[in-house]
Amino acid sequence: MLEVIKKSIRKGLGNFIGFVFFHLYGKHLLLQKLDETKILSIYFHNPSIEVFEMIIDWLVKHDFHIITLKEFQYTFDKKKCKHKRTVFISFDDAWQGNMELINVLKKYKVPITLFVAPKAIIDGQIWLNYVRKRFLQLSENITEGINVRDIKNLPFSRAVILYEAAKQIGGIKRSIMTKSQLLDFAKVASIGSHTVNHPILINCEDNIVLKEFNESERVLKSWGLYPNNSLAYPNGSYNKNTLILIGKTSYKYAFTTQPQFVELSDQISNLEIPRICIPDGFGKYENLARMSSVWTKIFKG
Repeated sequence: MLEVIKKSIRKGLGNFIGFVFFHLYGKHLLLQKLDETKILSIYFHNPSIEVFEMIIDWLVKHDFHIITLKEFQYTFDKKKCKHKRTVFISFDDAWQGNMELINVLKKYKVPITLFVAPKAIIDGQIWLNYVRKRFLQLSENITEGINVRDIKNLPFSRAVILYEAAKQIGGIKRSIMTKSQLLDFAKVASIGSHTVNHPILINCEDNIVLKEFNESERVLKSWGLYPNNSLAYPNGSYNKNTLILIGKTSYKYAFTTQPQFVELSDQISNLEIPRICIPDGFGKYENLARMSSVWTKIFKG
């Protein structure tokens, strides 16, 4: 009960602050500063219908041209948009809740891109979330010296051990799409890679990183899905070495979680394309402030 109250207070306060900053700065950034040299690039994880439709409705009412992944690639390469206000929309992970958005996508004729990690489709869960949920139930022999907050910083080889142990505790409650659902969703979305296992790439050995890149593409293609030479880094985690390694693969476009507009005139790297996160559980004006990039200019998270 206390946690519900905390979340409600946080949402209300965030929405109030968002209202102020959006109307002071954010609306101007979105409606006046965006032009043919910039793309608004936003992404979601598992939004409610209400959150997602609010964002789409606002974009449509303000004459934003929503582009497909192929159109994004073409525009990025040409360094100029066809329209003054252009937005690219993507989703990470393929949450089952995304299936509920299909009617909204059809209603507004919205093209989106879904970045998929095949192992999560097979297992029904993102390994990191599951290990966190089961951490206190794991044997002390394998958690010795580890705090639950440390999991994202562990070498991936050790993280895999934790995940396999967590799976032995009990069945995984599926929260990620099934393969069948993914194939249905792909009828209204473009597909991109999110690696195979959704690891924190900077915690992986080079050979594992390359395997994550290449195997993801292979599996998706074996399912009849083409990843469009595009990948989103899991958790937005990458470094200079990651960029060297992905340069050895077939991927030509890689998306980050850097919360800023895609500035086409800035010679931005095709392997470090920004995206602004629209969180799942916040209010309208905080999300609009985040979408404008003003929120993360003022606040860290």
